[in-house]
Amino acid sequence: MNNNQKVRQPAKKKWALGAAIVATISLTAMGTSALASPDHGFFKLFTGGNAGITEGAVTAIHQSTVQAGIVATVEQSIIGGNSALIVVSFAKEDGTLFPKKAVIPALELHGDKDVNYMVEQRVTADGKKIIAMFDVETPASLNGKKLTVKADAIEDNDTRAILVKGPFKNSFTAEESNSSYNIAIDHTLSHQQEQLSIQAGNISAIGVALEGKRVTGPTDQLPEYSPQVSVTTKDGQKTVLYLGSTSTTDRGFEWHYNLDKDGQRVFLDAAEVTSLSVDGHIIPVTK
Repeated sequence: MNNNQKVRQPAKKKWALGAAIVATISLTAMGTSALASPDHGFFKLFTGGNAGITEGAVTAIHQSTVQAGIVATVEQSIIGGNSALIVVSFAKEDGTLFPKKAVIPALELHGDKDVNYMVEQRVTADGKKIIAMFDVETPASLNGKKLTVKADAIEDNDTRAILVKGPFKNSFTAEESNSSYNIAIDHTLSHQQEQLSIQAGNISAIGVALEGKRVTGPTDQLPEYSPQVSVTTKDGQKTVLYLGSTSTTDRGFEWHYNLDKDGQRVFLDAAEVTSLSVDGHIIPVTK
């Protein structure tokens, strides 16, 4: 594990991933107005300054606890339906610096239900903080749910020496972003032997989520098929989105479309989206 750690923590429920999502985050902008404007806050540390997040998409939290001389702060979140990006930071209360290879080897996120996530972390250039970003999916909406960040210790990744022994813990209530839109959908897809019913969707800065269930076949298995998805914005531009992951939900499954054709993450300006296309079936988006 290195100080730019990004790993999938063990999931209690199935989460089928598009291959590109497990790579180091590299966010690219595309030439349509569905994609968001300049990025915001702590998320810049993980985007390389190449992709944008609209101001209204980010919820400021800035909730801190102090344990064993470490200030653990939940900084910001972008939450849309069952998916989220959550940024947390760790700093020394006395203001001293972390070594460049400092790392938190066991960094966890817990909720009242199963939480599937990846986490990437890095030391800031000035050495004052360790910043981590959780990429989260859950079986039900995150809005209003209590989440808890936990860490056991901070280590030097080169020597494996413990720099600060915890545990560190911080709980907060998740709040859906202002630019997250839930939409009702009643559409059935058929592909070979699979028949799937899409019942709900969410459009947010972090992509398009489609929630459904199997009409035929084992209801406890994720679908093999995934539809083609695009969004159209107020200026008539169309953006094609590619599948990042498929996960189980309380009602069945959810597809999360948040990648471009090269497998890189994209952010949407959800307020500009006027319609959603699923295998050519057009669904108006009203706000």
